[in-house]
Amino acid sequence: MKSDSGFIRGRIDWAMVGAMAGLIAIGSVAILSAASPLPYYSSILQKHFLALGIGVLLFVFGLGFNYQIFQDQAKTIYGLVVIMMIAVLLIGDTQRGTKGWIRFPFFSFQPSELARVGTMLALANFLDRRGKTSHRVGYVLGAFGVVFPILALILMEPDFSGTLPFFPMLLGMLFCGGASIGHLIAMGGYATLTLALPLLWTMLSLRPEWIADSILLNGFMKIRQFDAEFMIALAVVVAGVWGLYKLLQMLRFNVQVPAFLAAAGILAAGLASGVLVDHQLKGYQRNRFVAFLVPGADPRGAAYNVQQAQVAIGSGGLWGKGVFSGTQSRLGFLPERHTDFIYAVIGEEMGFIGTMSVLALYMFLLWRIVNAARVARDRYGYLVCCGMAATMAFYMLINVGMCLGLVPVAGVPLPFISYGGSNLAITLFAMGIVGNVYSRRYAFY
Repeated sequence: MKSDSGFIRGRIDWAMVGAMAGLIAIGSVAILSAASPLPYYSSILQKHFLALGIGVLLFVFGLGFNYQIFQDQAKTIYGLVVIMMIAVLLIGDTQRGTKGWIRFPFFSFQPSELARVGTMLALANFLDRRGKTSHRVGYVLGAFGVVFPILALILMEPDFSGTLPFFPMLLGMLFCGGASIGHLIAMGGYATLTLALPLLWTMLSLRPEWIADSILLNGFMKIRQFDAEFMIALAVVVAGVWGLYKLLQMLRFNVQVPAFLAAAGILAAGLASGVLVDHQLKGYQRNRFVAFLVPGADPRGAAYNVQQAQVAIGSGGLWGKGVFSGTQSRLGFLPERHTDFIYAVIGEEMGFIGTMSVLALYMFLLWRIVNAARVARDRYGYLVCCGMAATMAFYMLINVGMCLGLVPVAGVPLPFISYGGSNLAITLFAMGIVGNVYSRRYAFY
């Protein structure tokens, strides 16, 4: 029998490794170019390559360390994630109004990145252990119960954009885990209510004449002004409906109202979460919604980033202006050019060929992750790969979409491309686990 290390070396998915290496190479060149005019250029390079080195070590660790140990220690991992997220609230460093970093001598670390991967490993264990009950609503509610405490802790920082990747990860893993489509639609309705209410309130504040012309909207805004009373009243209504249902059951009436009760619960939870998210939204985050809905309302403010990104991508043409030759980035017209909007830098300097190469590499990488899920030797490895595929697809779609003006600016990085040490290192670690699942697909020891 081959040794364990020899077995792993013979089963590495070199195609996946090549796709990651290609993305990292393009991203490093883009960071070198985009950050070169900045006064702290040398610090950016040091932190980027330090994170890259740590990430490579974590990738090798994830690739060689039997991933099934993560399932055996899932409860410990989840407990450590909770402790870590509480610790950052107590001793964390505040940057841009978010207390979400822990500072070390040479770099800062963002625990929410590691929390995402730790939660994914714990959630995969939860779904695997309860696979026989995947058709029940408790399967979905239990999975949400695993994720919700971490989301709440991240929102307390507050870091709204840090919570976003958890939702596609959760839905993707539930879908692949065999959850009922009806239950997933209900969860989607809850998420829609949660995000739609802050958006609607922002729209109404942007168009006050709509309120004056509508009794319904006027009442709706009054409700928003008295969130506490509204939530208490809503809780009383839901409790009353539930009490009535139990009373009818005791009187032996044949009342088929589970769907109605579920809808009431979803409505209550969605409204409550919507109020919570609305209270956590900062002014600049609300302005991003406004810039997306009405780009011309504030062209020099909230809409400025997206407009400059579109100009940069459009000016690149087919082949681009050349590396270190992009005027939008080098002259400072494009903000956050080495982080959130680095895709626009690639479009300007490497042109259509560069942007399509990045998308092609991402699609190829997603295919390799899906393939690792397909050939996984157990359900746990399959679910971990599904969660990683959903997360990577979300990152790609949102970051590219906001650079093109197709979605609101969400502060979401482009993995392997954007500058950000925590995201780069932890993403490499997660991909190492995916590679480990692929490597052990035929192992039975």
